[in-house]
Amino acid sequence: MVAETFRQDLRVGVRVLVKERSFCALAVIVLALGICGVTTMFSVVNGALLRGFAFPNADRLVSATFVDPSSAGFFGVNQQISAMDYEELAPEQRSLDPIAAYLSGSTVNVTINGKPQRYTGAYITEHFLGALGVQPIIGRDFTASDNTPGAEKIALIGYGTWQRDFGGAADIAGTAVRINGKPATIVGVMPKGFAFPTNEELWIPLYSEFPPLARSDPRAVNPAVLGVLKAGVSLDQANAEFTALARRMAAAYPATNKTFNTGQVEPLIKTFTPRPLRGTLLTMLGFCVGVLLIACVNVMNMQFARAMLRAKELAIRSSLGATRVRLIRQMLTESLLVAGIGAAIGVALAYFSIDWLSASVRSLENPPPAWITFDVDRVVLAVSVVATIGAAAASGLLPAWMSSRADTNAVLRDGGGRGGTSRSVAVVSRGLVVFQIVVTCVLLIGSLLQVRSILNQQTIDYGYDADGVMSARMGLMDGDYPSQDARRLFYDRLVRDLSASPEFAAVALTNRFRMVFSGTTPIEIDGRQYRENRDRPIANFEQVTGGFFDVTSQRVLEGRTFTDADVDARLPIAIVNAAFARKHFGADSALGRRFRTMTNNGTQPGPWRTIVGVVSTVRMLGPFNNPNADATGFYVPFYSPAFGPALPGPLVSQFATVVVKPHAGQRASLLANVLRREVAKADPNLPLYFVGTPKRQAEVFVAANRIIATMFTIFGVAAIVLASVGIYGVMSFAVTQRTQEFGVRMALGAPDRRILAMVLQQGVVQIALGLALGFGAALGIAAAAGAGIQNTLFGVTARDPLTYAVVFGTVAGVSLVATMVPARRATRVDPMIALRAE
Repeated sequence: MVAETFRQDLRVGVRVLVKERSFCALAVIVLALGICGVTTMFSVVNGALLRGFAFPNADRLVSATFVDPSSAGFFGVNQQISAMDYEELAPEQRSLDPIAAYLSGSTVNVTINGKPQRYTGAYITEHFLGALGVQPIIGRDFTASDNTPGAEKIALIGYGTWQRDFGGAADIAGTAVRINGKPATIVGVMPKGFAFPTNEELWIPLYSEFPPLARSDPRAVNPAVLGVLKAGVSLDQANAEFTALARRMAAAYPATNKTFNTGQVEPLIKTFTPRPLRGTLLTMLGFCVGVLLIACVNVMNMQFARAMLRAKELAIRSSLGATRVRLIRQMLTESLLVAGIGAAIGVALAYFSIDWLSASVRSLENPPPAWITFDVDRVVLAVSVVATIGAAAASGLLPAWMSSRADTNAVLRDGGGRGGTSRSVAVVSRGLVVFQIVVTCVLLIGSLLQVRSILNQQTIDYGYDADGVMSARMGLMDGDYPSQDARRLFYDRLVRDLSASPEFAAVALTNRFRMVFSGTTPIEIDGRQYRENRDRPIANFEQVTGGFFDVTSQRVLEGRTFTDADVDARLPIAIVNAAFARKHFGADSALGRRFRTMTNNGTQPGPWRTIVGVVSTVRMLGPFNNPNADATGFYVPFYSPAFGPALPGPLVSQFATVVVKPHAGQRASLLANVLRREVAKADPNLPLYFVGTPKRQAEVFVAANRIIATMFTIFGVAAIVLASVGIYGVMSFAVTQRTQEFGVRMALGAPDRRILAMVLQQGVVQIALGLALGFGAALGIAAAAGAGIQNTLFGVTARDPLTYAVVFGTVAGVSLVATMVPARRATRVDPMIALRAE
C-alpha cells in the first residue's frame, strides 16, 4: 500500500515539476551547486583524513614518540626519539609488533650510468615494509644485516623510477649504481603507486647511512617511529608503556631527554595529518555545507511561493479526502525529486571538479603525499545521498507542513489563500532571508580572510630582491665526503672558485633551506634573568659565510662581517640584524654585547656569543606562521653551530644552500645553468637541486595555497550569488502578493516613491538584521576559536576591519540591488489591471 501511494506521489510529482519547468530548473541548479561543493570537499576530507592508508593493517598502524607535554600548542607538541632511544626501546616495548624507524623526504644522490641525480628517498629499518604489509614485486626486502653500520649499500626503487630510469628492465635486481657516493646495488622494486611515507622514489637501510650516534652528538638523527598495534592492546595501554619508557630515559639521560618524559602513541593517519591541515580541510567542508544551506533556503522559499500559488489545488484535494499527512508526503516527494535531480547533476559536476583538483595538486612541485587521493568512492556517494535527503527535507518539509495547515474553506472562498497561513509564510520567508544573509556574511568573512592571508604569503617583502639572486641546494654525502674536514675543504674551494668566476658578483653559503627558512631558537641576553622558559625571547638564526650580506645587499650598520678566522674555538661571535639590536638594546650599541641560545626546555645552553656586527633587517622566516617569532635574528659563521653546547672544532653540515648574485644589469634567472656548470667543475658527481631564485622557492611552498584561495573564492562567490537570488525571489514574490494593495494605493494617489519606499523598507530591515546577526556570529566564532583561527591566518587578524568593511559593502550592495529590482517593478503596476486581478 505504501509503495503504491509512493509511486502515485512520484507520478504526480513528475507531472507537477514538468508543468512548473522554471521552478524545477532553478531549484535543481541551486541544489546541484550545493551538492557538488559538498561532494567535492568531502572527497578531499575523506582522502586526506578519513580513508587513511590502503595497507592491509592500516587500522592498527600507529606512530610512537616521546613528547614534552609543557610545549603543547596549536601546532602540536615538541617531540623527539633519537636513534639510541629507538635502539633501547624497540626490544623492550611489548605494544607494537613489528616496530620500525624511518627518515622520510630525504635527499639521496644517485649516479646512474655516470649521470648524478637527486632523488627523494626514505631511510628505513628492516621491519618498515613488514609493518605496512607491503613487499617488493621484484627482488627482496631488507634484512637486519642490511641495516647495520658499514653494511654494503643496497636500495629498493619505486615502480615509476624503475620504468623511467631503468626502462622497466626485468633483471633490475642486482643492478649496480652509486648512492650517496658509494657503490650500491638495487635489490628490488616496490609495487606501482607505492611512495610511502610521502613521495619517495627509493628506500635505503637507515643505519647503513646514519649509524646510531650518542644522544648528545649534533650529527645524530632523530627518526620517526611506526608500528602495528598488537591485537588486544589498546592505545591507552601503549601510551602508558611508552610513557614509562620515556620517564626512565628522561631520568637516565637528563642532558637530552629530561623534558621528553611522556610517550605518545596515536594512529599513524593522525600523525600524517597535523592539526592545521585538519582545521583547513574541515573549515572548507563547513563552507561547502554553508553554501548548501543557503541553496536549501533558496529552494525552501521557492517552495513557499509554489505552495501559495497551489493553495487552491491543495484545498480541493483536502476537501476530497486527502489527509494532511498525505499532502505533506506529496510535497516532500516533489522536493525529493528536485533534490535527486540536483544530486545527479551535482555529483556529475563533482567528478569534473575533483579531476581538476587532483590534477592541480599533482602538478605542484611539492604535491601532497601519494597516498592522498581524491575519489568519488562509496563513502563519498553515501554522503552525497545523505546530503540529498537532507536537502530535500530542509527545503521541503517546512513549506509542506505550513501549506497543509491552511483553512480549506477560507482558501476556497478567498480563491488565493491570503489568510493567516499566508501571513505566517511571509514571516518565515523573511526570516529565512535573514538567515541567508547571516550565513553569507560568515562565509564571505571567512573566505576573504583566507584569501587575503594567502595573498599576503605571496606578496611578502623579504627586505631584499628575492628575484635578484640564484640559489641551489647540495648534499655532501659520506661516500664522497667521509669527514667534516673533507666537506669543509670542498665548501671552501667551491666558494673560492665561484667567487673567482666573472659570472657572479657575490657568492655565499647558508644553511637556509631553499632560501626560505632556517630556524628559530630561544635566547638569553647576558645580564638578564629568565625565571620561566617562556620568558626567553625567540630569535631567528642562520649560518652563513662572510659574503652572504653582499649577496642579499644587507648594509652593515655597525661593526663588521665574518672572516675565515672566525671560529668558535677562538671566540664565539655573531652578527645581529637591526631588529634584534633595537629590541634588546634600544638606542645603545649592540657591539660587544653577549647572548646565548637555549633549547625550548631551558637546557643545553650554547656558548656566550659576542656581537661583532649589526646588519639591516631582512625577513629570515618564510611565508609561514610562527606566533612566537618576530623579525629579530642573528647570524653565526657557517661552520659554527647555531645552538647547543660549544664544540671543540667546526661543525660542517652535509647540506648547504649556495647563493650567487649576478652583476648589475644581469638577470639572476639566467644563472641557473652557469651555477650548475661551475659546481660540476668542482665535483661532477654532485647534483644540484632546488635550483631557483628565492622568490621562486617561496612560491613552491605557497603554491597549494593558491588552490585553496581559489576554492574559498568560489565558496564566497557562490554564497553571495545564492543569497542575492534568494533575496530577489522573496522580494519579488512579496511584490506579487501585494499587487492589489499597490494598485489600490496608486489609484488613491500614492506616488511612485511611496510605493518604492514601502518595498525597500521591508528589504532594508531584513538586510540590516541579517548583517548585524552575521557580523555578530563571525565575531563570536573568532572569539570562541581564538588562537586556533589566528594561527591559520597570515598577515591579517580574524577581526580585520577592512575585511568586515568589504563584506558589509558587498552584501549590503548586492542585497539592495536584489531588493531594488522588484521594488521598481512595484512602481510600474497598472492600477486598473491590479484591481481586476484576483
